[in-house]
Amino acid sequence: MGIRRFQNHPIIKEFNGLKKFFRGHETTVSRNRINDFKRFVALIESSGDTIAFDLMGSVNFGQATEHSDTDVVMYLNCDPGRIGDCDHENCTRLNLYKNLLINTLVYEYSNNTYPVQVVDCINLAQLDYDLKIRNFNSLALIKFGFYRSICRGINRKLLYQYEQRLEDDSELCDVIESSLADCFLGLIHSSQHSYSFKKYIERVQDGGFKVPETMANKINSYLSF
Repeated sequence: MGIRRFQNHPIIKEFNGLKKFFRGHETTVSRNRINDFKRFVALIESSGDTIAFDLMGSVNFGQATEHSDTDVVMYLNCDPGRIGDCDHENCTRLNLYKNLLINTLVYEYSNNTYPVQVVDCINLAQLDYDLKIRNFNSLALIKFGFYRSICRGINRKLLYQYEQRLEDDSELCDVIESSLADCFLGLIHSSQHSYSFKKYIERVQDGGFKVPETMANKINSYLSF
């Protein structure tokens, strides 16, 4: 469900309305990739650890094809006792799970291999810390609010507790929400984002469904924010 507090933000509402339309014409490839990530989460949890993902791009919109990349945000607890950014220099688990996902499980679970791009990783220990101290300048919380408002979550039960803690703090939510527009403007005004919508329209129409003029107008309106 994401963070309900942010669902009525004008740009988020517009984005999710468009996403809902395209997911109504979801490809089998998109569903298969979601299942790949669910199996990966189950494997990690069977080892006693936790991990979650937010899926972006074509899988998020339900329009992945065999040749599509899969862009993901990864959530994990970095090395014990460590808060801070989750990056390759400071988090051994990021390297471990990224390599395991890309080099092993994707090939094992999929009949057709596909590129996986880890576009971001958030340290759950940092989220926990920032929520505890009510860090109004937390980049981790801003990114978490952004991703959880628009992406497709895998292992959402792990992320739900952080969503609820953020929602329960109205003042902190207000600060985070004020930063979401800036996140979206950077996304919307990128040429890649506009090109993605063009691809999604073509894929839906290649499947035999004509995109209504009203929906085409909504897409153009969204891209003009």
